Amino acid sequence: MADAEQIRVRAARLFALALKAREDGKSDYADELTKLASEAFDHATRLEATAPPMPPVQAPSQQPTQQQPQPKKK
Repeated sequence: MADAEQIRVRAARLFALALKAREDGKSDYADELTKLASEAFDHATRLEATAPPMPPVQAPSQQPTQQQPQPKKK
């Protein structure tokens, strides 16, 4: 599901920001970012769990294409 994947990407970015904040000595801010990222991951998981199943993807048919005869050049 695309929406859940986008949420996971944003959550990963929040975790990266939290790590940077922790390195900069901003532990309260890092804790808040970590909490938000964790909530985002949980939300993505719930989205996938409640989404209707996707229909199976079928491979394109393997029928050879017929080439049209080329007109003869004079």
